[in-house]
Amino acid sequence: MEQQVKRRVLSPKERLILDAALELLIETGDAGLTMRKLAERAEMRLSNVQYYFKTRDDVLIAMVAGYFEECTENLKKLAHESNASTTRDRIRFLVRAVLVHGLEISDMCRAFREIWAISSRSGLIDECLMEYYRRFSKVVVDFAFEGKTDAASADRLTTLLIPYFEGYSITARALPLDMDETADLLTDLAMSVSVTGGD
Repeated sequence: MEQQVKRRVLSPKERLILDAALELLIETGDAGLTMRKLAERAEMRLSNVQYYFKTRDDVLIAMVAGYFEECTENLKKLAHESNASTTRDRIRFLVRAVLVHGLEISDMCRAFREIWAISSRSGLIDECLMEYYRRFSKVVVDFAFEGKTDAASADRLTTLLIPYFEGYSITARALPLDMDETADLLTDLAMSVSVTGGD
């Protein structure tokens, strides 16, 4: 059964706590994210942190949901700023944008790796992760096809690109093709399996 994690407007103190939690997760991994260390990082008393988030799971759920929302909004913003005019150009733009992130071990990559690990032990975090991929997929498809495609084409594009994007963030530096060759290869493949006509 899917469980939706509700998003609400955060207070400045809640935002401070969640930002500190994300920093700790990136720097120390899952094991280093304790309520006591979180309170120290946020420069708050433990009881103050627990006033806003009763348990570590509450912190993780709110942090992951917020982080994923921010990632989705960043993708929307990036897509909005693109001047790609054809389906092929839009798909290539998305592919290349993801490839750029995959070439360095960014804080985003570190955070995702930790979240994946946590999701293997937490059903709620796993559901946050799956919801993120559903939303991310919708943004990719809506941008690539400008909202004008059939469900089968959308499903094929999602099935090809989303797992590749995640795998690329781990393996990019070991692959033999450079970024432009990889972008062309993946774009051509995506066009061949997801576009039934048009541009």
